[in-house]
Formats: sequence, C-alpha cells, structure tokens
Amino acid sequence: MHPKNPLFQKCIAYLESLPSIKAVIQGEAYFSNEVLADGKLIINTSSERVDYVCEIKTGLTNDVVEQVTEYFLNLGRRLKHNERPLLITRGLSNLVVEQLLKRNVEFIDIDGSIYLNSSKFYVLVRNQIHKENTSKSLEITAASLQVIYALLSQPKIFKQGYDFDEEVGCISGVTPKTVKNTLKKLQDLDYITYRHGRYEIVDYVRLLERWELGYSERLRAKLTLGIFAPIGNIGFSEVADKIEEYAERYDYLIGGELAASIMTEYLRPISATLHLSNNFDSRELAVNLKLKPDLEGSITFLQTFGHVKYHQNDLGKFQQTLINPLFIHAELMRTGNSRLKETAELIYDRYIEELAQRHD
Repeated sequence: MHPKNPLFQKCIAYLESLPSIKAVIQGEAYFSNEVLADGKLIINTSSERVDYVCEIKTGLTNDVVEQVTEYFLNLGRRLKHNERPLLITRGLSNLVVEQLLKRNVEFIDIDGSIYLNSSKFYVLVRNQIHKENTSKSLEITAASLQVIYALLSQPKIFKQGYDFDEEVGCISGVTPKTVKNTLKKLQDLDYITYRHGRYEIVDYVRLLERWELGYSERLRAKLTLGIFAPIGNIGFSEVADKIEEYAERYDYLIGGELAASIMTEYLRPISATLHLSNNFDSRELAVNLKLKPDLEGSITFLQTFGHVKYHQNDLGKFQQTLINPLFIHAELMRTGNSRLKETAELIYDRYIEELAQRHD
C-alpha cells in the first residue's frame, strides 16, 4: 500500500535505501482498544520482522524531549506484545538526536537520522544538520506564521493577476517588509519556490505541519485575549448554545472543539475557541455569555489578524459563523489528545485535503 502522507512516503523510501530492508505502511491510522495512532509500519529483513506503531511529531526541540519520552513510554505500555512505538519526524538537531538516543526512543528522521533498537535488529544512522539551516528554522516568528496562514488558506492568491505581496499582507495583517522577509525565509527553507513568474508551495502538508507547530508554540499565545469558564452551575452545553446563537449577532467566529462538532457532527465538545475581530469588546461578550476569567476554563478568546473575511470558513452554511478549518484543525492537534485526533483527521479529510489540492 502506497502511503498518502508525505512523511510516511519519505520514511519508506529512506528505509528501503538501506541494505536488506523492506518496509510497508499498513494503514495510515492505527486503532486498537487502547491506542489511536498515525499508522503502522512493518519492517522486514531477510529473516526478521518488526511491527512499529507510529506517531508523527515534527518540530521537536530539546525543551520537549522529556515530554516526548514519557509519551512514547506510555504508548509502548499500551501496545500489543509484538508491537513497538516509533517516532516519525524530520529536521532533528544533533542535540535532540543525542537526547532521544540516551532515552532509547526509537525514531526515523526523514531528513537523515534513524535509530531502531529491537531484539531483532539494530540500526543507527546519524545525519549532520547544518547549523545555518537549524538557526533559520528557529527564526519563524508569530508574524511569519500569520504570513504562512495566508499562503495555506488562500490558494487564489497564487494565480496570475494577483498582486501577491499586497494580498498576503492584507490577509496576514503584517507589513510589506515582513511579507518580503518571510517569503525569502520560506524559500530558503524550501517551503515555497518561485518559478514561471509566481510563487508555489513545495509541499502543502509539510508547510501545514510547520504552521500548526508554530500556532501551538507561539502564535496562539500572542493572539490570546483571555480564558474563561461559565459562572456558577452553568454547563458547557448551555454556553455552547448561546455561543452559536450569538455568533451572527456579535463580531466573532467559532473555533476549537465546538466548531469541529458543528462541522462533523462527530465530537461531543467540552471547550470552544472564539476568534474576535479587532476592537471587539471581549468583556461585553463574556458578560453576555455569563463567563468569568479562569485560567483553567474551557472557553478561550483569541484575536484575529488581518481582515476577518479571510478567517471565515469558506464552506457555504458555515461561512458566517465558523473560523477557517486550518484554525480548527490546529486547535484540535495542539494538545495531542487522542479524543480529538480522530476528529482532526475528519476535518483534514473533508476540508483541508481539498484546500491542499486547490494549491496544486
């Protein structure tokens, strides 16, 4: 079976470039009574076979190695006796590689490093990542992420006849200088290219992964206006009804779990993210929804950037009330919660994959 995910494709190609190894992805979602993961990888040599349950996690830094280690230890405990957990990633720094080796976390970095350490075979390949490239990848700021959102969300701007820089600036809400600097940076990192007189995204999924990582690590914190919880004994479902009712009256778009539930009719939401336009009085909305500030609350207010029409969900009946699916998917993937991952896959399959194809 030829995998759809580009990371799995490159993973298979890399493994089979090694002597005496055959590899296949057996499904791009792995389900059991205990585990929901990104896929199952079967590696065969001339005499042995190892089954790996794979989780894709990119953009790993030394700061998160401890959490990643704990995650894969817990995953390993829930697998069948003949299965092993495996990290699929890209662009690991030498420091992170050393930390994963020290903690015995098996991984395949599609950019060149492999560590497989089962009782049946052992593979260790180290790839030296140039410091210049590593430092460049760390330079993607919150403003750069706003530019990346513009590129991912609006395929029409890539067509001939658009003033590309001006349109990107309008959508992202950043200065022309930031647009130019970001486009150059993304070219240097091989996320986009310029040919035949226009820009193109090299690999939509890879750029989406980078945006979602940045959304979680940097952009969301910049956009957060406040976190709230219902007052008294009001349940989330009651607040959710009010959020939907007020969405057309007030100047905000619904995101997060509540938006995912509306779009898929699959998830029972317990939280929501509201994306408020510029100069909107968040306190007035909180009062009307009967919310109080609470850092552990289930409702988050985020500030939009650029023009709000570029944040709307371009899906007919959803357009006036829901945020763009890119924000919804990023919000679901942010926590790594298995309860939300399956819904995120539905959002991707139904809406984002089509958006990616419109860029081709």
